[in-house]
Amino acid sequence: MLRASSARRTRRSGLPAGNGYFLSTPFYRNSDVEFRLKSYGIFGETYFKFTDKLKLTVGLRYNHDEKTDQARNLALNVLTPIGATGIEQGLNYGTVDFDPNLPGRQEFANAQVSFSRLTGRAVIDYRITENNLLYASYSRGYKSGGINPPLLPMFNVSSTFLPEQVNAYEIGSKNTFGGGQFRLNLTGFYYQYKNLQLSRIVARTSVNDNVDADIYGVEAEAIMSPVPAFVVNMNASYLHSKVSSDKFLVNPRDVSGGRADAVIIKDITNASNCVVVPNAAGNAALSNGYVAAVNRAIGLRAPTAIPTISATGAFGICSALGANAAASGVSVLDGVTTNIRGNRLPQAPTYKWSVGAQYTIDFVNGMSLVPRADLNYTGGLSASIFNTQIDRIPGYEVVNMQVQLNAREDRFYVRAYVQNLTNNDATTGQYVTDQSAGLFTNIFTIEPRRYGVAAGFKF
Repeated sequence: MLRASSARRTRRSGLPAGNGYFLSTPFYRNSDVEFRLKSYGIFGETYFKFTDKLKLTVGLRYNHDEKTDQARNLALNVLTPIGATGIEQGLNYGTVDFDPNLPGRQEFANAQVSFSRLTGRAVIDYRITENNLLYASYSRGYKSGGINPPLLPMFNVSSTFLPEQVNAYEIGSKNTFGGGQFRLNLTGFYYQYKNLQLSRIVARTSVNDNVDADIYGVEAEAIMSPVPAFVVNMNASYLHSKVSSDKFLVNPRDVSGGRADAVIIKDITNASNCVVVPNAAGNAALSNGYVAAVNRAIGLRAPTAIPTISATGAFGICSALGANAAASGVSVLDGVTTNIRGNRLPQAPTYKWSVGAQYTIDFVNGMSLVPRADLNYTGGLSASIFNTQIDRIPGYEVVNMQVQLNAREDRFYVRAYVQNLTNNDATTGQYVTDQSAGLFTNIFTIEPRRYGVAAGFKF
């Protein structure tokens, strides 16, 4: 707990000293008092059959969304008595502004947004034979925008985020050969995203950003059954993704943005980070000297080197450093932004493939036994939009097996199964928290090996 109990800290904040107050949980959270959503849409679809082989399908949809939100971020800003039942009992509650984007004091941040979009699709398909089809399609998709949790202006987070829109182009074919012994579907696609919504953690809360992105790739799906009892299925895909326009964000793992003239500050009052940089880039002596002078006045140490990066760092108080920054030729920022243009999208593996096989053993009494095995592989990916080395997740595989006993006419079945046969504990995803929470990384892994029995009945 980050207690505001020392006389030095409480005098500095202008609040009375004492041991019975705190700036911490359980009141560090987003408080949503009221959220309202009103949405409606009108849609329709029709098709034109020019010949027995050529058909065009078209559809349109109009979408309208309205959202209102009354909220506030209880972010270590009210000195609250221990044992209090609500933040309203805080000593300085009457002076804290919960929406600094508006003049005056606001008890809540009130936001309202509305979005309207026209979307649709067009698909043309040509049936070469009864077993071979070619198609091409265009569709425009829409995902409503929204309202971010209210944060202080220093975090440079927009209070709202825009709707996501995608122009999706596809071309492909669906084929059956050998009277059903072999089926093959192929698809090529290109998705052009405008204002793609990506989430990140800022000040211990999740916010959404908008970026433009391009995605293209190919997919293949095949099913082979040389004899009715034996079936093999295969799927494979290649995916390329990248941010297609300039977008500047602060990487929480390195808020210096790689600048050697930056000083990273760990704020002793709330555990967050800020960065002191010279207004004239490259003057590391100025930023380090400024931090040393301010820290000396409040009994803290001067900056020191940080291993593995070129910036220096120090414990400090960001508000104290910001008081005279402009007159001293430096700036105090929540972080130095980096351009993510050209980076891969998170959780977007370049390669994925799977293969499975099963064989049906029929008994003379009408029952059957079906053993099956599946192998799934997911290629390497980046867990973060910043694409740093630590964000890389290597590829991993999962093996599943089962055997199922079916009754005559499928009246019931009994299945024994093993999932993740090799007990692979590979990481499948991760995200990093913000600085005030310690920058710890949450990871997601494959579920451990599981086995069991399932049964079903048909009535």
